[in-house]
Amino acid sequence: MLDQSGLAHEEIEALFENGVITAEITDSLDAMALTDELLSRIDKGELVMEYAREYQGPIVIAKLNQGYVITMPNLQAQEMNDLLNRQKATLFLTLMIGSILIFFAVAMIVKPIKAVTEATKKVAQGNFDMRLEVKGEDELAVLARNFNLMTQALSSNDYIHRDFVSNVSHEFKTPIASIKGFGKLLKDPDLSEIKRQEYVDIIVEESERLGQLSANVLKLSELENGVAGLKKEPFSLDEAIRRVVLLLQEQWEKKELELEVDLSEMMMVGDQALIDQVVINLVTNAINYTHQGGRIGLKLTESRSEIKLEIWDSGMGIDASDLTRIFDRFYKADQSRNTPGTGLGLTISQRIMLLHGGEISVSSELGKGSRFSVCFPKG
Repeated sequence: MLDQSGLAHEEIEALFENGVITAEITDSLDAMALTDELLSRIDKGELVMEYAREYQGPIVIAKLNQGYVITMPNLQAQEMNDLLNRQKATLFLTLMIGSILIFFAVAMIVKPIKAVTEATKKVAQGNFDMRLEVKGEDELAVLARNFNLMTQALSSNDYIHRDFVSNVSHEFKTPIASIKGFGKLLKDPDLSEIKRQEYVDIIVEESERLGQLSANVLKLSELENGVAGLKKEPFSLDEAIRRVVLLLQEQWEKKELELEVDLSEMMMVGDQALIDQVVINLVTNAINYTHQGGRIGLKLTESRSEIKLEIWDSGMGIDASDLTRIFDRFYKADQSRNTPGTGLGLTISQRIMLLHGGEISVSSELGKGSRFSVCFPKG
């Protein structure tokens, strides 16, 4: 249009009468809020596109020989209406398709979350056998996998808890039944004094056993739940072991046992009261499972990395099938229960050693005795 020289304003406007673009001629641009830069560019002959509120849309401004021409979309033209309608239809269709896709996407995400929610409710009700189906490698699959690990651990802990309660009930029931039974026998007026004294001794023995069992169960619970905090202090380990041997002197002298003690001077850092408990448990076991007139020994040595205490005996020994279970709660290798004890001593000792970063190992041969090795890390 600008290349056509000598066109009158009316002729220029007539060029746009029926098209999708319409034109307007004006002598001045003062009524429009244009910057000086835009006005300068227009006066130099540039075509300038700008959004104009006055025209409610984009416009293109050009300089004529006299005045200015402003072109803009012809909103009244059929082609423009068709274009706008197509845009509206496209926008509507896009929104519809997007909404449907979002609906299915949310449904796919919400479904496994609902499954986790329902499974969590069942776990809260005590059903620890719940397992979720794991598909893919996304975050929801990781969540399901971790949920299964949690329920597996809870199921295992629940089994251990029930087994523990069952064993505790059984262990408590036996001495209580003995005390009750012999207490009834003592009511017999015709009971001889010898029998009466025998029954009283049994009641006292069972009462002591019950008290020891209660104390051991409490100690084990404190250790496993972190209630019994460690008081790590330096102390003489060899002197602590000697005190334990003297403390148990009445027991090993009663069985006429021969003691072999080889203790090197040794300082260590730890909870002395708990370490004393380990030594007491192991030496007491050695005494209980050694025949009259047998031998027990204690040897304390050290290496660059650890301190090692060995406690051995010439007693009945432990069967190979029992070696893997002797650290279990309430397990006793002597199933006849002829030997004293609650079956918790080794469990408590192992827990104490784990708290100190150490370990207990055992080697034994049936009929030839056992050897327990207690290793403490240095430092």
